[in-house]
Amino acid sequence: MVRGARYAYVGFAWAFLAGLVIQVFFAGLGLFAPSENFNLHVSLGWILHLAPILIVGAAALAREERRRFFVAVGLAVTVFIVPILVLLRDSAPAIAALHPVGALLSFWLAILVARNATRLLTHRDPETVPVAA
Repeated sequence: MVRGARYAYVGFAWAFLAGLVIQVFFAGLGLFAPSENFNLHVSLGWILHLAPILIVGAAALAREERRRFFVAVGLAVTVFIVPILVLLRDSAPAIAALHPVGALLSFWLAILVARNATRLLTHRDPETVPVAA
């Protein structure tokens, strides 16, 4: 079970990172092509908004080390907040302007999580690794 969770952890982490790259492409497409293309960015953003929950669950089942597990939790919290910032554009534009900063932070955390997941997959025997929580 732990070995399968580790493969899921790696798959979710790298798929999410690829999703972020596609998300940036969709943002550029929305800026430089007809504006209706920006809907791709918005739609994928809401899908990516909740995807890190799968990563956190897989990290827990994969028995990720506590410190690295909390990096995955930090990714989930950051990604949850990023699209909500856009909703503040009318009432608090300076706070809404943190949306791309949050996206950069999310990308950095996603790289860390994907690397940690890959490292864990090639790590020692799953039965000897302590539980993350």
